[in-house]
Amino acid sequence: MIRIAYFVHGRGKGHAIRTRAVIRALGPSYETRVFCAGEAWDTLDDLPSSQPILPCVPGRGMIRSFTLRLRGDGERFRRWRPDLVVSDGDGPSVNAARLLGIPVVAVGHGLILHHTHLPQALPWRSHLREVLNVASSSWPACRRVAVHFAPVEPRTEGTLVARPDLRSEADPHLAREDFILAYFRDGNGAMALEQLAGRGHRVRLFGQPRNVPHGVELHPPDVTAFGEALSRCRAVVGSSGNHLPAECAMLGIPMLALHREHDREHELNARLVEVAGIGVAAPVDHCTPDIIRPFEAEFDKPRDELAARTLAMPPASEIVPQAIDELCHRTVPRPTWNAQTV
Repeated sequence: MIRIAYFVHGRGKGHAIRTRAVIRALGPSYETRVFCAGEAWDTLDDLPSSQPILPCVPGRGMIRSFTLRLRGDGERFRRWRPDLVVSDGDGPSVNAARLLGIPVVAVGHGLILHHTHLPQALPWRSHLREVLNVASSSWPACRRVAVHFAPVEPRTEGTLVARPDLRSEADPHLAREDFILAYFRDGNGAMALEQLAGRGHRVRLFGQPRNVPHGVELHPPDVTAFGEALSRCRAVVGSSGNHLPAECAMLGIPMLALHREHDREHELNARLVEVAGIGVAAPVDHCTPDIIRPFEAEFDKPRDELAARTLAMPPASEIVPQAIDELCHRTVPRPTWNAQTV
């Protein structure tokens, strides 16, 4: 039995949704323990093999949490002795694995920025900053799975490209209804919601936002209810992550992809959403009628070709197990458990 320690970054829900699809696809020859931080634990706590861990996200306290996690992950590895570490955006586990000589598979959408050929040049400062940020959770990896919402080609050896899996709760065959679905990772987006509601659109917002504009329907966080609403909505407005734009592309739904002014990751994602033809992008605090009108113009455009192109990409649930199989069924150096410490 091959042991896999699977670590999931805790900011946003895309990492966890992707992980659930991959875990479901792994064969019986693997014993997998899933270590979840932050919001990932909220999504994956029902998995029998899941355990909560300290989140490590950018911002105040990151250095301390990284140090604590590095030490803690090293202790976990020495106790359980995994054969392989998989990291979906988690930095400390990758570095602890490197120190102990454990092979690593890195998974993440940020990997596209350095390891694939992108269709358009991006602002170089933001691009460089995100490349360095992603490096902390991927640099020692033997294999990398770059997850994206549009077809791109690998640029570096050992890199595979996949699309996100469509969440199991989504049903592309459900009839469409005339409402806009909204979700914001950071509880913002009030300006866009106010504009849309003011223009007569029915808006269903999922989450726990700081404030809800008049005329917007608020729904508590619920994975199943969100998936059904995604299947029925006419359009989506939300944060410029990776998973939600991919689902919009696969379902043929236009998206208004919004980003905070200084959120470089979401800013780059938003630009790539537009390049991919998924929808319209804008800063979340500058969502004026000049942004809303082009978004409304996207509602009735044919999107079958976009959906077919995206669905033709191999899903992460296929490519991540492939990367794991490639590593585990070839000769790799085994960890020397007594030679190094973390």
